[in-house]
Amino acid sequence: MLQFYNNLSIAKKLNFMNLSAAIIAGVIAIIFIVLYQYIDGTKIVKYQNRTFAKVLAKNIVPAMLFKDTKNIQDSLSSLKHAKNILEAYALGKNGELLGMYVKSEPYKENKLIKTLKLQEKQFWKGLELYTVMPVIADEKTIGYLVLIHSMDKFIEHLLTQTFVITLIIIIAILLTSRYYKILSRKILIPVSELNKSTTKIINTKMLDTHVKVYNSDEIGELAKNFNMMMSELSNYQKELTKQKDLLSYKANHDELTDLPNRALFNDRLSVAMKKADRNENAIAVFFLDIDFFKQINDQYGHDVGDAILKRFAERLQECLRAADTLARIGGDEFMIILEENKELTTSKTVAHKIITAMQEPIELGESSLSISTSIGIAIYPKDAKDAEELIKNADMAMYRAKEVGRNNFKFFSEN
Repeated sequence: MLQFYNNLSIAKKLNFMNLSAAIIAGVIAIIFIVLYQYIDGTKIVKYQNRTFAKVLAKNIVPAMLFKDTKNIQDSLSSLKHAKNILEAYALGKNGELLGMYVKSEPYKENKLIKTLKLQEKQFWKGLELYTVMPVIADEKTIGYLVLIHSMDKFIEHLLTQTFVITLIIIIAILLTSRYYKILSRKILIPVSELNKSTTKIINTKMLDTHVKVYNSDEIGELAKNFNMMMSELSNYQKELTKQKDLLSYKANHDELTDLPNRALFNDRLSVAMKKADRNENAIAVFFLDIDFFKQINDQYGHDVGDAILKRFAERLQECLRAADTLARIGGDEFMIILEENKELTTSKTVAHKIITAMQEPIELGESSLSISTSIGIAIYPKDAKDAEELIKNADMAMYRAKEVGRNNFKFFSEN
């Protein structure tokens, strides 16, 4: 091999070196790009399935509680619109089958379901992703939901992209090799820059990197094509990131009111408690709901109930400062985190403000509806030493407020 190389002319040596370097760089680029897309893509698929499973598990809670197999089956049948979901199973706490959905016909029994260890997890079996999600009611596991997602479309898409990327790089290599023989020293400079930029992309994974176009000749066209390819890959990466951010936002916010949900509330409460410990301050946690909201839902329907919840959330937000946290944790239950002053009067002021704000009737088209709220307040660290106890005590205080007539507030520390 070395003797063969030594016998070549300088022009052929340069062409050989260029072709060798281009092939190596192209192969490395393909490996890294495809590997990156595969790793990032599978992460997003797992995240999407976990989020989807959580939502579906939440939706079938009422049916699971009452062992309503018809409603469970109807909920699972809606998965026919999800192209990549192959199978779904609703299992009781002890693994008994309560409902199932199978995309393919005729049905073939999935023996793995019977031997599946029931706990929250995700695992791969061939090109299928299994997502096991507990169905939880009142913080107790009442069953499990199993989703089986096919990766066939993802692999097909990945192979197509790999083929296109490979084809583009092959074309780039052929163009470079063809014109390299007639390149002068000036032309070698942009080629060197192109190789440097390719190496930079491989090392940094920065797909938005572009090469400088020196001329409008063949090498300039090569640089332009390279930039177009990287722009497409960069846009694809940005779109994946955008979708990932959107899923992350939905996982931490209530869909109806757009407020933080229980998960985000717990995270912010933990941060607020640590901050209060550092600054030797106090925080107040409000637990509140709408009085007689069930009767409103039953009498006027869920559409009116949803409208009431949205307006209720807006009025609560208007009573709070930008630094305060308002979250909807489920149904008509909301929670608030307030930074208390040393005299512990902030929470009392805000509670009065909320009670007063709710006295104005809510306009619903040509009619109006009056609502009220009951509020329970617990102070950290006075009333509790951890987040779970703090929330529990605020909840207890709210029920005390209801017991004495509703439309008022009570502190946990009050007798």
